[in-house]
Amino acid sequence: MKLLIVADGHYYIDGEDNVYVESVFDYAFYSRYLSAFDGVAAIVRAERVTEPPAGCKKASGEGVEFLPIPPSRGVIQHAKNYIKSMKLIRSYVRGFDCAVFRVPGVTANQAAPVFARTKKPFAAEVVVDPGEYFKKGTVKCFARPLVRIAWTSFLRRICMKANGVSYVTSGYLQSRYPCRAAVRPAPGYFTGSYSSVELPDDSFGAPREFERKDRYVISHAANAFTGYGKGHLTLIDAAKEVVSRGYDIEVRFIGDGPLMDRFKAYAREKGVADRVSFLGRLPSGSAVREAIRQTDMFVFPTKAEGLPRVVLEAMAEGLPVISSPVCGIPEILPAECLVDSGDAAGYADAIIKLISSPELMTEHGARNMEKAREFRSSVLNARRKAFYEQLRALAEEKKE
Repeated sequence: MKLLIVADGHYYIDGEDNVYVESVFDYAFYSRYLSAFDGVAAIVRAERVTEPPAGCKKASGEGVEFLPIPPSRGVIQHAKNYIKSMKLIRSYVRGFDCAVFRVPGVTANQAAPVFARTKKPFAAEVVVDPGEYFKKGTVKCFARPLVRIAWTSFLRRICMKANGVSYVTSGYLQSRYPCRAAVRPAPGYFTGSYSSVELPDDSFGAPREFERKDRYVISHAANAFTGYGKGHLTLIDAAKEVVSRGYDIEVRFIGDGPLMDRFKAYAREKGVADRVSFLGRLPSGSAVREAIRQTDMFVFPTKAEGLPRVVLEAMAEGLPVISSPVCGIPEILPAECLVDSGDAAGYADAIIKLISSPELMTEHGARNMEKAREFRSSVLNARRKAFYEQLRALAEEKKE
């Protein structure tokens, strides 16, 4: 049985029909579904190119195919391509007996209701809270308030319609967007919980021992610089405050996107351009983890998440982590490591507290690594496979 899946992102198809993606949805991601299905077909926004942009990851491979719709970016392009996209989506869904939609997302939000009308089994993987993601100050778009209302309403409805719903959190998203299996249990409805992170079992080393040093390096990672929700400006403000108090630090931002120049300009405006570097988009999750590994702590003043995989990746490297108390983050970090996303002075205080005590950094790093072990691949893959097998079994039953 072949699975239809819809995960958001922007894809590129080269002259040899290889498919590449800017986001985390590479071949390793799609191949997870092959643990329970014979093949995977993904509906994606894709454009044909001579060669993909630097830093993209290959998404195509054995057992995985792609069904393209127009490569829309932004509200205006989505509106222009809506009718054509919907026509293609309707033609694609007819050939599948079950589907998974990673929601919310532009393409998944379009496709899920279409598939639901077929009355065939489908599942939703809930990855972020749109109520937080589109709150004021996260995305600069004239339609932000309307999108926030529409996506929040859609997510509540689709979670109640889906046969299976999995969440990246253990409790937060479940409480905000309950599913049928939790509210009105009945045959044919089920739920699960697993993160999107990929932490190989053999990638955990010994806990790090931190020592006092002249300069401390801070890392931050966000795949696409398309909005202000990941707290780049807050961290730059915090870096200025830390330096002004006499501490020697460097901040390394991982990622790329249209706001790169704005972030660089902001660092210059704050007088810390020599303390802030931009590493660009890295080609794989392992490359991101390697870059994080070369730093002393991870600071992530995000305004909205599901359960951020980069935080778990940093924790798995045994780093102290400071982040914000939003969505699922309090499920993995203690209160003493949480600072409101816009509180630059609070982040500066938290950074200074850590670099003033190597013993505290070592303690936090060891605790974080132990927590991250709960998300190692063998644990999550077993949960994923069990969830996917329930969907396949239901689809096979419906076909009989």
